[in-house]
Amino acid sequence: MKWGKATTVQRSRVSRWGDFRLWLGVSVLIGSMFIGARVMASGENTVTLWRATQDLAVGSSQLELEPVVLAMSGAETPYLQGTEPPSGTIIRPVGEGELLPVGAVETSADPQLESMGPIRIVTVPVNPLHVAIGINVGDQVDVWASPDKSNSSVTEVAPREVLSNITVIQIARDIVGTGGDIGVVLAVPQPDVSALVQAMRTGVIDLVKVPLENTR
Repeated sequence: MKWGKATTVQRSRVSRWGDFRLWLGVSVLIGSMFIGARVMASGENTVTLWRATQDLAVGSSQLELEPVVLAMSGAETPYLQGTEPPSGTIIRPVGEGELLPVGAVETSADPQLESMGPIRIVTVPVNPLHVAIGINVGDQVDVWASPDKSNSSVTEVAPREVLSNITVIQIARDIVGTGGDIGVVLAVPQPDVSALVQAMRTGVIDLVKVPLENTR
């Protein structure tokens, strides 16, 4: 009888140990599945962005870029995504090591950009009320100059169009100059720089946005 009781106790202990190992195995399995799901979810949240390997100037069509795979968690919206390298013409400057922003590359064949030839980057001081509301980088504008009445040497009386279909490459709204002017950076064909500078020196500049349908 004593031997029977010992055997029963031993079997009970073995059974409990087996149950413990069973539950331990189930817990490990569930934990592994959870970790695997998290890893897979993390992988699904990664995106391929493009980083400049050298400074990219406005007008350049040689895009020196490298792909980078990052987990951005929704912060990728401002940057150009895709597994294929973009091609086109740079319409706003991108520094070495920077991610390529959306709108920095004109991907379609743009006769306006192709026919501009050598360009120069010019910052135009403009009163915020003399710039089209909602103007953005990549938009095209016409540059108008009105005579500065405070300048006695000015003989013109009517506004005149100085340049047309000029691309905006940067807007410095957070930098305010004399008189509350902001800086709007334009990509100007080299032969037209003199006319623009002269207009800035002798008159008041207005930037008139060119509607999208008129740029095609």
